[in-house]
Amino acid sequence: MMQMKKKWAVGLLVACVATAGLAELSIATVDLDKVFTAHPKTKAAEAQLEQAEKAVEAEMEEVAKGLRDLETQVSALREAARNLMLTDEARAAKRAEAEDKLTELQEAQLRARRTQETKLKQLREQLMASRQGIVDELLKEVSAFAEAEGYDLVLDRSGMTMNMVPLAAYSAPELDVTERVIERLKP
Repeated sequence: MMQMKKKWAVGLLVACVATAGLAELSIATVDLDKVFTAHPKTKAAEAQLEQAEKAVEAEMEEVAKGLRDLETQVSALREAARNLMLTDEARAAKRAEAEDKLTELQEAQLRARRTQETKLKQLREQLMASRQGIVDELLKEVSAFAEAEGYDLVLDRSGMTMNMVPLAAYSAPELDVTERVIERLKP
């Protein structure tokens, strides 16, 4: 999918350059990473994500406290099972109780791991959806800016190719419209 987009972008660039002889081509560059970072919704999404992370941490700390309590109970039961003051039947009962409590602990640990994995997955999905929404909005805004200002092509200076080489190897500073796009995003 990404390779298809890059081929399409390169093809579009070649087509634009090829038609440049017919009409003057108006090109601009924008640092979408900088625009994304400056976007008010980015800061709000990050704050919301941080709140959600803290809530998950607090929930997982409560779960961990419960696990520690179970571990303490298992240790106490094992210790009681070794107490020579108790009868053989009482020690056997304590061993059985300790085994049951150990099984309960192991099941609780498994549930805790699954819960944590689920919560982390939900946070990642929330982050990706939030970021994608902001990126979609930014692309629409850049398109509207380009149309309003009469640009034929706007390249992302922060973008990288599949070989991790900048998409725009060079662009004259006067082509950069990043600050103007950021200004348009301000409420």
